Amino acid sequence: MSEMMGVRVLLVSGDIQTIDTLCLFMEKMAMHVEVCSDIGSATRKLCHSKFEAIVVDFQERAEALDLIKKSRQMTSHKAAVVLAILNNNEMPSAFRAGASFVLVRPLSPAVLMRTLRASKPHMVRERRRNFRCPLQIPIYVSTGSRSEFTATSANISEGGMAIAHSPALQVGERVALRLTLPGTQAPTRISAEVCWSDNAGRVGVEFVGVSRLVREQLTFWVADHFEDSLAEETTLKC
Repeated sequence: MSEMMGVRVLLVSGDIQTIDTLCLFMEKMAMHVEVCSDIGSATRKLCHSKFEAIVVDFQERAEALDLIKKSRQMTSHKAAVVLAILNNNEMPSAFRAGASFVLVRPLSPAVLMRTLRASKPHMVRERRRNFRCPLQIPIYVSTGSRSEFTATSANISEGGMAIAHSPALQVGERVALRLTLPGTQAPTRISAEVCWSDNAGRVGVEFVGVSRLVREQLTFWVADHFEDSLAEETTLKC
């Protein structure tokens, strides 16, 4: 199943040979590659899209280091796998900036494949962590300032969920959730914090202070549905 798990990779390089070589090897491993030839366009892409991995070519050392540091400051990419393509003795600074793996020119096919195989499970884990499973069930919500009300979930991940048909909630507000996941019998109680809200009754919450038991239940439940979605995705491609 792991080889079916396509992940999204942003490749930042202006060198045609490097791009061709990396794309050839990454596509063999079900890594879906998007290429940016400059740091500016890569930064904009990271602000609007989610990638499980970022590959940064150190052609422009200072800009490459800055991009890695910025990616580690982004909520959406702080845990992404970062692979740096180095020219010589830049390894210490690359790791200090936040690189997960490094490759040094000239790129050896054997080393490249070994590095991609080592990094792939981390990319898959990042994709699963951010996977949002569509889910429409009643959610019972209570806050410190109002009694419990009923809303409807839109999707759920290991770390949070989106809720529809909710009264207005303020960003930063703490809420208590009560829900019963499909296939389970006992209700699950989760503390959460509102991280976004709009005028259409939609709210996004991040789970906080979750007990180990509840965290494991969520992880296993989402993982099962993640694998189901991958199997369905693979069937459609075939």
